[in-house]
Amino acid sequence: GTLPWFIHGNWAFLVVTPLLAWVTGVNYWHDGLHFSLSTDWRINAWLPYLFPFICSPWMWYHEHVIGHHAYPNVEHKDPDLAHAPQLMREHPSIKWKPTHVGQAQWHRVLFVWSVAVGVGLSLLNDMKANRKLSYNNVVPCSSLSRPRITAHILGRMGYFSLMHIWPFFVLPLWKAVIWATLPGIIISVFFMVNTQINHLTNTCAHASDNTNFYKHQVVTAQNFGTDSLFCYYFSGGLNYQIEHHLFPNVNHCHLPELAKSVRRICERHGVPYHHAAGYRDAMEKHFAHTVEMEKGPANE
Repeated sequence: GTLPWFIHGNWAFLVVTPLLAWVTGVNYWHDGLHFSLSTDWRINAWLPYLFPFICSPWMWYHEHVIGHHAYPNVEHKDPDLAHAPQLMREHPSIKWKPTHVGQAQWHRVLFVWSVAVGVGLSLLNDMKANRKLSYNNVVPCSSLSRPRITAHILGRMGYFSLMHIWPFFVLPLWKAVIWATLPGIIISVFFMVNTQINHLTNTCAHASDNTNFYKHQVVTAQNFGTDSLFCYYFSGGLNYQIEHHLFPNVNHCHLPELAKSVRRICERHGVPYHHAAGYRDAMEKHFAHTVEMEKGPANE
């Protein structure tokens, strides 16, 4: 509903439209790709293609559904541990480099988070995966037929045009540059805020349980702000990360009710159930982990 004002260059909607796009997308796109949006598989398969601004649904299946959910925080198996190892080290499996010093500085994090989706997930990771037939060198990707790879490339070109090209045809050059970059940056930062705090903390990143798949899903995840409707809607239910990993094919509208039983069972069996009070608490825990991971081998 805000697109007419956004397209005509209204300054207020430079922020409002990406914000609404994020909230809309995260509350259906993620569920659709886990086939938990509808009981009709065709709706789950096709609707995510209406919002391909985070990355190609085809690539998301490999990175997230196949790789990350099967092996959360497992070295050399979880593709989310090594998106930009030259810039950020968030897991012990990433070899330390001098470039990791200062990785927790706000301007460094803001830069990485600003380009993570638009440059990383949507373009570079996509091209590397299709060329090497492997996502981040850990998740095998099947070779697409010529018609499918053509459709995929056209889809990525369409995404790039919708996000970055059209402003130059309808807005003055100086304004077009802003409209072509800032909305994508906003969506990228929102994405990173709602994904990094769920697994990359001192309690989750180093946790594992090789004896029980479900216990491993619990100890490597962290919930946050489960008493906050803002956290729930702004994260699309990702604030119930533990329950989401236990029941990835369940729509996030059911996770708050499931959480009551999951937490009670974890307490009964002595399984750590990580929880942060809200965004601020979760961010503090994530940055404490990022600071720890920037230390060189002599300090570990």
